[in-house]
Amino acid sequence: MNAYDVLARYYDADLRDHHEDLPFLREMARRAGGPLLELMCGTGRLLLPLAEAGFAVTGVDNSLAMLAVARAHVEEAGLGDRITLVQGDVCDVTLPAGAFSLAFVAVNSFMHLETVRDQLACLTNVRGALQRQGLLILDLFNPNPAEILREDNRLVLEREYQLDGRHVQKFVAIDSDAAAQISRVTFLYDETDAEGCVTRRTTRFVLRWFYRFEVEHLLARAGFMTRAVYGSYDLAEYESNSPRMIVVASPAR
Repeated sequence: MNAYDVLARYYDADLRDHHEDLPFLREMARRAGGPLLELMCGTGRLLLPLAEAGFAVTGVDNSLAMLAVARAHVEEAGLGDRITLVQGDVCDVTLPAGAFSLAFVAVNSFMHLETVRDQLACLTNVRGALQRQGLLILDLFNPNPAEILREDNRLVLEREYQLDGRHVQKFVAIDSDAAAQISRVTFLYDETDAEGCVTRRTTRFVLRWFYRFEVEHLLARAGFMTRAVYGSYDLAEYESNSPRMIVVASPAR
């Protein structure tokens, strides 16, 4: 089983109300004109509204369970003619050459690629799938050293919600290594049924965080030119205390 398969139902519920990045991506899609490519698309949170806006969108993810949830959403919305779902590793999945005007990796997903080898493989793969004037967007966590030093693997209740008639509590523990630029993340999901019985599911993964010029160097090695770096979805200038690091690049000529 894929390491992220256990997350599918919860991931979908966790992010169902996250819309902060949608206006930005919708506007970038309007400027690019489509077709669009989302790498690590998860359960389709962004695929559906972009398809509803009139764009043809291809979503790639390595998790069959994530794609199964996405496929159910696509069928329910009747958007199968605009959305294509592809199961595969973003580092080597076969993508049509020069087919897309815009590719993007949303909300920290690029950070799941731990090694420089995988990062470059992904970027090189997506470059081949972009049109000559196409754009790539990487939406990344902006590392704050002070906050990272406080991450000591303590367990924190992050949220609670109802899912399939059960009460869900999501606990998170993060242990970060500043020298390695990684965060080891543990998610615990406790589901309580009507009789009060609790089922716990646990998953662990590693996130690799980046600094600005490291990302620009990776992009250059993969054949991209950095066009802009923003600090928010409102296109604010990137600064040390910016909430996001949003990098926009295009294939180098």
